[in-house]
Amino acid sequence: MMIPLDPRTTVVAGDWHGNTRWAASAISSVGSRGARTILHLGDYGYTFEARFREAVEQALAEYDMQLLFVRGNHDDTSYLEQLERDGEGCGIVSPRVRHLRDGQRLTVGDEVAVALGGAASIDRSGRLVGVSWWPDEITPNAAIDRAIADGPAQIVVAHDCPAGVDLALDPRFGAYYEDTDPGVLDYCEENRLRLWEVATELRPRLWLHGHYHQLTRGHVDHGGGQETAVIGLDCDGTAMERNLLWLEPAA
Repeated sequence: MMIPLDPRTTVVAGDWHGNTRWAASAISSVGSRGARTILHLGDYGYTFEARFREAVEQALAEYDMQLLFVRGNHDDTSYLEQLERDGEGCGIVSPRVRHLRDGQRLTVGDEVAVALGGAASIDRSGRLVGVSWWPDEITPNAAIDRAIADGPAQIVVAHDCPAGVDLALDPRFGAYYEDTDPGVLDYCEENRLRLWEVATELRPRLWLHGHYHQLTRGHVDHGGGQETAVIGLDCDGTAMERNLLWLEPAA
């Protein structure tokens, strides 16, 4: 059984990085306008400190909301792995917050959505293993295979963006990290290529992601006039309208 969501009351959110004040404000912003679900694109809780978890749970309860999130590269995988699971297989962070495992599927109105967490940290060389960087951060091949094998999906909810989509990144940024950690750009591209495989096999109409800390729109061209629209959301500390997206805009 897949988790059912109503697109009219579902809001997608970009990275929050465990920012308690931002999370509470974002929940209030959309909850006061009728949202009942936040579908979070990863880098959600980082180290999942108790203060953050409790504040989010309280804010969601005020508006009778739930939050479902995919795993970001900056979400503590060791914490997520030890969570108890609910009947759908989601990790239970708190009564109203659940982690969507890689490859898990939802129904969004009449459409099917698949969750694919993970991405590569371009700054991994400056992070501490098990503290601020996790070696299993990228999207596992098993999740890629499962997403394809499970068949058609109209929406992909991911942390990373497929290869081939122009993100207009400053090349000096990548060059800096490549100089300090040779091979890191190939490491980052490997994850995007894995996701490109999903995009080209499933050909969803919509791909949603965070990770790059900017608001972007692009597409994957499948030929013959068919394409996947790709939307990337900005992060905490920017502007709510860049970080939050109503899945189905109000009429």
